[in-house]
Formats: sequence, C-alpha cells, structure tokens
Amino acid sequence: MNKEQILASCELPAVPAVAARILKLVEDPLTTVDDFQKAILSDQALTTRVLKIANSAYYGSSREINTVSDAIVMMGIDTIKNLAVAVASREVYRNFGIMEQKLWEHCLGVSICSSFVARYAGHFSIRGEEAVVAGLLHDIGKVIMNNSQPTRFGELTRRVYEERVPYHVIEEEMFGFNHAEVGFLLAEKWDFPESLANTILRHHDCHDDDAFGPDTTPEGLCLAISLADAICARLGVGFRGPMADMDLGEERLRRVIGIGDEEMDEIEGLFKESYVQERLQFQEL
Repeated sequence: MNKEQILASCELPAVPAVAARILKLVEDPLTTVDDFQKAILSDQALTTRVLKIANSAYYGSSREINTVSDAIVMMGIDTIKNLAVAVASREVYRNFGIMEQKLWEHCLGVSICSSFVARYAGHFSIRGEEAVVAGLLHDIGKVIMNNSQPTRFGELTRRVYEERVPYHVIEEEMFGFNHAEVGFLLAEKWDFPESLANTILRHHDCHDDDAFGPDTTPEGLCLAISLADAICARLGVGFRGPMADMDLGEERLRRVIGIGDEEMDEIEGLFKESYVQERLQFQEL
C-alpha cells in the first residue's frame, strides 16, 4: 500500500465529534455503562439511529428495544461503540446526490445481507452484530475517493458499468490504489478495532483464488462481507441494475463459508424482504 500516494490524492476526514467522545469513553477503564448511555443520549440523532438499527428486522432482536440501556444490554458496549462509529460515518457522505445514494444503498444492503450470511455460515462462527457494522463501513473508501475527486470517480464508475469489472480493479488502474486501502487508512485514523479495519482492507482479497490457500483462508467476518458484497452486486443493490456478469467469486465464497443451495435461497429471501422493509427507514440514517 502506498500510503503517501493515497494521502496526496484523498482527504481523510477527522472522526466525527460524537464518535470521538464515545471512543474516548470506551478507552477509559473507569467509564460506566451509565456514562456511555449519557454520551449517546446527548446526541438525539445518534440515539434515534442506534435504536433504529437495534430494532431493525435484520438485527434479529426478539423484543422491541426502546431505550439505549436496553440496546447496550442486548448488544454489549463494544458493539454499540462500533455501531455508533458506523452511524457517525454517515457524515462522510457530504453531497448526497445519485452517486452517494447508490454508495449508501450498497453499504446498507451488504450490512443487511451479511447478517444473514453470518446466521447460516456452516464453517465459521460469525457474530451478526459485527457483520452489521462491517457491512456499513466496508466501502467507506469509495466515499472518500468520490468526495476527493468526484469527476474522476464518476468516470471510474462509468467504466465499472460498461466493462463489468469490479471497482477495485479499475481503481488500481486509474488511481494506483483502491478503496479498500483508503478505507483501511481511515479505519486507522478513526481507531477502529483491528478485526474491523482488516475486514475493510481485505474484503476484496477474498474474491481471489489465492485467498483460499492452506494458510491464507481469511477470517469469517471478512468472508461474510465478501459474500454479501457479491450477492448485492449480482442483485444490483447500490448499482443501476443487476451486475450478475461481474465475477466476485460468489460460488467459491459460499463453499468456503459452508452455505449450500437451500441455505442460499433462504438468505436471499430474508435479505430481499428485509431490504425492502428497511431501506426507506434507513434513508435518513
């Protein structure tokens, strides 16, 4: 990764203030659950968004979550912290036009889909809560690249549609780096957990054959995000239409994760139903 080249081409935003406060609290061993709850409640928008996600169909809660304290009990402080940072990342979408709308819809789709992949994974134990957060953040590097060089990124997107080639391949050609690397640098700057930062960095490595050697199989979370990414691309979630002819290694990923045809049908059915239900609700997330 050429860090200097990325930083010369892309502006990495500072961590949003509310996320910075929460990260600071989590790092303090004297912080109580009440302190953490008060920090979230001090930001009405964040409180509303966290509760929306906690009550979303794909999050799988068996009861209605009405308070931040209930959300903390159900999901745990670490998950709430990561979720708060993911929600705060919405501020990175500065100008919300068609491009930004599609990027957001894709991240939301991958977030929802990966939670079901985690549920049905046969060969890995994957926490749905982690998959939800990683899905929302996996393509944050695309947003940074679009914000920094919108004309160039628009041309890149045109080529993705015309050539049916994945973003990261054309990014390497046009920029000399890809959105996963940009997202990883942002994750470092924002002090994301190591597993989340590595998932952002490696979610396209899983599409390649050499990711599945005897000593190189990626961890379950990264595989779940990669498969959900491939499913969403095939279905056209976050694109102008279905991209079934763009190879993202879906069949290979299914085999490695341990998802058969029957499970795959269930995942797609649950995903399509949940995405329709949740998309409008999360437009303002």
